[in-house]
Amino acid sequence: MGLHDRGLLRARSPLCVQQGSGGPTAEFQAMVQAFHNAGIKVYMDVVYNHTAEGGSWSSSDPSTATIYSWRGLDNATYYELTSGNQYFYDNTGTGANYNTYNTVAQNLIVDSLAYWANTMGVDGFRFDLAPVLGNSCLNGAYQSAAPNCPNGGFNFDAADPNVAINRILREFTVRPAAGGSGLDLFAEPWAIGGNSYQLGGFPAGWSEWNGAFRDSLRQAQNELGSMTISIGQDANDFSGSSNLFQASGRSPWNSINLMDVHDGLTLNDVYACNGSNNNQAWPYGPSDGGTSSNYSWDQGMSAGTGTAFDQRRAARTGMAFEMLSAGTPLMQGGDEYLRSLRCNNNAYNLDSTANWLTNGWTTDQSNFYNFAQRLIAFRRAHPALRPATWYSSSQVVWYQPNGSVATSGYWSNTSNYAIAYTINGPSLGDANSIYIAYNGWSGSVTFTLPAPPSGTQWYRVTDTCNWNDGANTFVTPGNEALIGGAGTTYGQCGQSLLLLISK
Repeated sequence: MGLHDRGLLRARSPLCVQQGSGGPTAEFQAMVQAFHNAGIKVYMDVVYNHTAEGGSWSSSDPSTATIYSWRGLDNATYYELTSGNQYFYDNTGTGANYNTYNTVAQNLIVDSLAYWANTMGVDGFRFDLAPVLGNSCLNGAYQSAAPNCPNGGFNFDAADPNVAINRILREFTVRPAAGGSGLDLFAEPWAIGGNSYQLGGFPAGWSEWNGAFRDSLRQAQNELGSMTISIGQDANDFSGSSNLFQASGRSPWNSINLMDVHDGLTLNDVYACNGSNNNQAWPYGPSDGGTSSNYSWDQGMSAGTGTAFDQRRAARTGMAFEMLSAGTPLMQGGDEYLRSLRCNNNAYNLDSTANWLTNGWTTDQSNFYNFAQRLIAFRRAHPALRPATWYSSSQVVWYQPNGSVATSGYWSNTSNYAIAYTINGPSLGDANSIYIAYNGWSGSVTFTLPAPPSGTQWYRVTDTCNWNDGANTFVTPGNEALIGGAGTTYGQCGQSLLLLISK
């Protein structure tokens, strides 16, 4: 919710249903309290980069914009205008940038956040197209902080204390890493056009949706043979994306790791579609927009070389990436049961049965739900996967498939598509050490296991390969299969992940 509500969050809580004035407010507060009682935080998606007034798009008069509210009140204060104070800068794709550098316009943002946090009780916010809130331009005029708006009305500047993202840090307390009171701030770190892709550029206090995690790992799974795949980039993604967040004083958990989200294909469709198909008939379409860079692949199904088993294996591996990597995992509702939109990658406009969540699952969907539920529980049970600070060289060791430690030569060779690593659990407050191997090749690779901690052996928690498809792909605690100790070899199928623990 925000200056332009993308969607109305409306919930009827059984704790409080009040008719008349103030009813929806009380219901929302009761809903938030009910979630808190269950140990669940409530985050709100806010849109402070544009309003509903749009741009000057009329075919009969393209120089004049529609007036609904703010333009009629004070156009130059609330919108970022060109130097002639008539046309609008647009880095949102909706017609006009909200003038986030103007103090009066900023007051609306700050007051809105304060209301939803202090009165309504939400725990944090996800900021749509958040780089616009780091814009240091003001109506195209000369400003000492942004001379002539050199990027066409967009000049992201996290060092400027007067941009909205820094004012928000001053006005509100950010929740500390150890928990407690304060707000969680999540930036969608890209906008449209100009110098708008700012992943890694936000100041300390902000977390960011990690689009590089999504793109590079989708490429690793789906673009082998079409793109150069870097095993070093994969390793960086697995360990928290230090290249993006460490230099600014942030932590691994500031990386919000996703393989898919509401803007784009579902997890299932990333591995079941060769690109998007938004022009299909209702109820799966039509929809407009949507990115053309999906990095998706149907695993050879349409070519007759792949199977549904291959698609499920790829989906299990993709979900394992986001849940086993250092950082904060983000998943889309429905991914836990392989929800499909039949390749529509921008189904925001479909209020249809095809776009609703359901619990009428097939056996394969129920099996995947078991996998997802147990994977999430495993992450929660193992603090080694949730480091508060960056892994040290003694806590994580990287291995080549032959069991030797990965060297700089191995990292730099773009013909290498397999990597394994151990996480020293006890050094991170975990009872178990962890071994993870990823085989990015299309064919099988044999991994030689390193030594587990003294007095223990390696046990298998999951192998995402086709042979292990079913209700118990991911085993429950206590049912792990013994694999062996140092020097044991393990044949891992192509495009899959292996997870072991020491015990």
